[in-house]
Amino acid sequence: ALAEVRRSVSALRGPRLDPPLPEALQALAEETSAAGVPTRLAVSGTARPLPDDTREALFRAAQEGLTNARKHAGARHIDLALDYADAAVCLEVRDDGEAATAASSTGFGLVGLRERAEHLGGRLVAGAAADRGWVLRIEVPA
Repeated sequence: ALAEVRRSVSALRGPRLDPPLPEALQALAEETSAAGVPTRLAVSGTARPLPDDTREALFRAAQEGLTNARKHAGARHIDLALDYADAAVCLEVRDDGEAATAASSTGFGLVGLRERAEHLGGRLVAGAAADRGWVLRIEVPA
């Protein structure tokens, strides 16, 4: 059991990101599109270097949001947005799938993302979109 826990924690931490965050997110969007769910990335604001922990939290949030939309929500389209604001960086994953299905996920992904965000002084919000689908939004100071 201990070996399994260590393997799980190692997988969650994963390797540090080598490419700049927008490039890493573009690769995730392309992978998700290739898996059958068209995904578009929009980057706004002036890109700037971010601390490793911040980049990692934003990247992992994108991974979790894209995976949940593809596997659990039955999304037909996903929008991924990265916004470099003056005092914060925000990442949002918005899909057009079934919000009730996405909300009933029993995994620990959202819990871990919320903890990452809070550790960085930020916040994570995830839930049903006003119109349709699911929205995951993480905002961290930068």
